Amino acid sequence: MSTRNHFPKRYIITAAQAFGGGGKGTPNLVFLAGLKKYCEVRDAELVILPMAGSSVRELDLHPNLADRPEICFGSRPLNEKIAISDMVVPPQNVDPSSGRLRFPQRDKTLILAHPKQRLKAVPNSNYKIPKFLVSTGALTTPNYNEMNHRGDAAKRDHVYGALVVEIVGTDRYHFRHIRAGTNGAFVDLGIKFDGEKKPVPVVVEALVLGDIHVGDTDPVVRTANYQMIQIYHPKRLVLHDLFNGHSINHHNFGKLITRVQDIENGRANLAVELRQCYNELCEFAKAMGKGREVIVVACNHHQFLNRFLEEVRLMSDPLNAKTASRLMAPMVDGLDPVEVGLSMIGKIPKNVKFLDYDDDYKVRGVQLGSHGDKGMSGGRSSIRSREYAHGKSITGHSHTPEILRNTYIVGTSTFLRLPYTKGSASSWMNTNAILYDNGSVQLLNIIDGRWTT
Repeated sequence: MSTRNHFPKRYIITAAQAFGGGGKGTPNLVFLAGLKKYCEVRDAELVILPMAGSSVRELDLHPNLADRPEICFGSRPLNEKIAISDMVVPPQNVDPSSGRLRFPQRDKTLILAHPKQRLKAVPNSNYKIPKFLVSTGALTTPNYNEMNHRGDAAKRDHVYGALVVEIVGTDRYHFRHIRAGTNGAFVDLGIKFDGEKKPVPVVVEALVLGDIHVGDTDPVVRTANYQMIQIYHPKRLVLHDLFNGHSINHHNFGKLITRVQDIENGRANLAVELRQCYNELCEFAKAMGKGREVIVVACNHHQFLNRFLEEVRLMSDPLNAKTASRLMAPMVDGLDPVEVGLSMIGKIPKNVKFLDYDDDYKVRGVQLGSHGDKGMSGGRSSIRSREYAHGKSITGHSHTPEILRNTYIVGTSTFLRLPYTKGSASSWMNTNAILYDNGSVQLLNIIDGRWTT
């Protein structure tokens, strides 16, 4: 591999555990055939990273893999900003990123060979996009010592999968995971690869957009969001933080200079913000079309309006007092003031559904109805609390894409630098999620308006 190869260049990178006998560490032949078909169709290069087996003494790959030209030892740069790492991460490790997050700080995304798929963003600049620590998934059957608790847990978490990396230039790239079932079939960008069979389109059950925040949405990302709707035809569109709440933001309450700036920038009027939000919701509903749903998840930014009304801040905000006063009685009756406020602007499209905080919304066993701002039993939220609470899920809130086993977090649709992040090294990314009809999920990062080459 060379960083001087022609661009674009596509790789599909997986890992192989050492052979342990008795069916352990053997290649999933259908998956392998599918990877080869993928390379043929997508003009990609297959890379297989060897790993130890159930112990460090098991190092030899299965005979069907040992002499393959795709086997790659050591570290390899893919371009100046992303590389295959030679870091040794035992396959039994619960979290491949543990103790290693300092290494991508050196301004390079690192790919680790591991039978779990992990994605962890690492901020390394006050203005650049973050780097990532990302693990691959495996090509081979589980090979662990199941007589101890680490091996038993590792077998249960073992993933057939790979990482697609698309090199756009010397310092630009895209990446995304693919995950196969035990039958070896996998989906990438809406196309199913099943061994040597002809690739076919699949149904996209849901497209989950990065948090919207109307008023702070990046127009380039907004265009990409609508392009994804047109290309993948999802049955459901899931929206997080549609309403931003900048006009009544409690974080800015009592800040005179900030308030003057908001007034000068046209961001202080609740009625105007509700209209902007309503117009965007109608655009989403129109883009989805008849028979396809738009799901609006209950979110913390929507709660900005609840808090504004609960604290009766309209008494010191004459600009918004009239609009807010019309929302108080419905809120007393238990209605959502954001939904009521939008319905005051115009009729809510028939294919739009608002969720309450107590609602589940599961598709193919994946929880889509949680924003991610609430932890368990009133505690703080984290990716592990989301895993414990929901099992398989796609959530938002943190603006930082992440994968931990079957827990996925999308990014944001906003500008990556906002006033309240000034001076902070950021891990924010413009990242959406796609849920396919086989239950697999892909996170797609939008960079310069593109998520693939």
